[in-house]
Amino acid sequence: MPTETLNEDHLTDGVIDLHVQMKDPADPARGRVPQYHYKITLHGSEEEIGTIRLRIGEHPALLTAGHVGYFVAEGSRGRHFAERACRLLGPVALDHGMTRIIVTCDPENAASRRTCERLGAHFAGIFEVPTDHEMYAKGARAVCRYDWALNTES
Repeated sequence: MPTETLNEDHLTDGVIDLHVQMKDPADPARGRVPQYHYKITLHGSEEEIGTIRLRIGEHPALLTAGHVGYFVAEGSRGRHFAERACRLLGPVALDHGMTRIIVTCDPENAASRRTCERLGAHFAGIFEVPTDHEMYAKGARAVCRYDWALNTES
């Protein structure tokens, strides 16, 4: 059920804030769905401590790329900011009719894997990156895939 009062441009949990930086439209010819790009800051600050994006919808390429991609600056790691940012995006995804989010990460990225586990996401396995996927061209050969079921009861 869509949330009529959700402000998708600025989200906060009182510890971090997400500020939308860009909204990309779908590009079906390139296999891209619409997405939001956010800057992560400490609450009330404008200093960027990371980024997160949410891809809306379904496309086979998302099985490799995932719906969510995040980065937290080295000096801000270890404080669960990626998890907090993901949780803030849950209502945005629900507002767009999504009931699950695919999160992928490098199999060697233990911190990102712990983030997925802390979210309560189900580990679906380690999958090879297709040779025609843009991630392959950037050097990725495998991804861990997690399925995060969103709470639809509110």
